[in-house]
Amino acid sequence: MSYTLATAAEVAGKTKPTIWRAVKSGKISATRLDDGSFRIEPCELDRYLAATRETPPAETAMRSGTGSGYADMDAKALQEAITLRLTVGHLETLLATERERAAELRQEREHWREQAQRLAITHERPVAGAPAREEQGDRNGFLARLLGAVRG
Repeated sequence: MSYTLATAAEVAGKTKPTIWRAVKSGKISATRLDDGSFRIEPCELDRYLAATRETPPAETAMRSGTGSGYADMDAKALQEAITLRLTVGHLETLLATERERAAELRQEREHWREQAQRLAITHERPVAGAPAREEQGDRNGFLARLLGAVRG
């Protein structure tokens, strides 16, 4: 089992950019996959932490508030727990974005509703200078008026 940059950072109690810089500088050996992501072997991460005189990953995870049960987990369970935690963080960010979008859409809908109401009120009022239909008197159609003009 190998770590991604994010899971290695979580286990080591460091940030993802810190682990990335260590990989880039050659302090940590990592394998680059076809999709561009990196995989770091746990023994390589342990070697790096020992060389930098850091505490072992299990103790770091216990101290850093990343979860009290991480030290007792096997590697696969640890990987799954960290992956789930990262997924939850991503979903929380996505939810916040969607809530902002929904609020913007509500504001836009209210704007259009107000505009439609203003236009409906404007069209209900008779326009000054234009005779109302009842006042027009002549209710004959176009053909009757045309024939009347030809006859008369």
